[in-house]
Amino acid sequence: MSGHWNVISRREVFAIPHRITVAVEEVELPNGQRVKDYVQIEIADFVVIFAQTTGSEILCLRQYRHGARRVGLELPAGRIENLEAPIEAAQRELLEETGYRGTNWHPVGSFFLSSNQRIGLGHVFRAGAVVKVREPHSGDLENATVELLTREQLTSAVSQNEMFSGPSLAALALALI
Repeated sequence: MSGHWNVISRREVFAIPHRITVAVEEVELPNGQRVKDYVQIEIADFVVIFAQTTGSEILCLRQYRHGARRVGLELPAGRIENLEAPIEAAQRELLEETGYRGTNWHPVGSFFLSSNQRIGLGHVFRAGAVVKVREPHSGDLENATVELLTREQLTSAVSQNEMFSGPSLAALALALI
């Protein structure tokens, strides 16, 4: 396997602090070849939660996603704020977005949306025995509907392309392995 690439220079071309940074790097590959315009797109790290009730129903959100220009089904998720630990962000996001709290929290893995450009590091958590403790109040732009689905209903939704969000699909794969 080849070694690490050396970053010769880095030029930031666009940034919104704590949200997104686009940079162009000059990199040197292990074989000495140089690439002068290797793009890096960095977004805030985030969490995705696979949450189940005591009845084994899986907590999902149905909401409009402007990038996709359609409504779809997703797992609860959100970005990690400031100096939050990923588990703290997962617990906060679950409560804010769904009104549910869970116990038996377990990390199940992490993934990059794009490992070439370092687009978003997602941390996936499983939460068991989730119960509703209040109404959702995320303060986000989305108008989400909380849905409790059986594994069969969720499998059907995935096969019918109702769940098209990469982070939700990756989280499902990690949580169900």
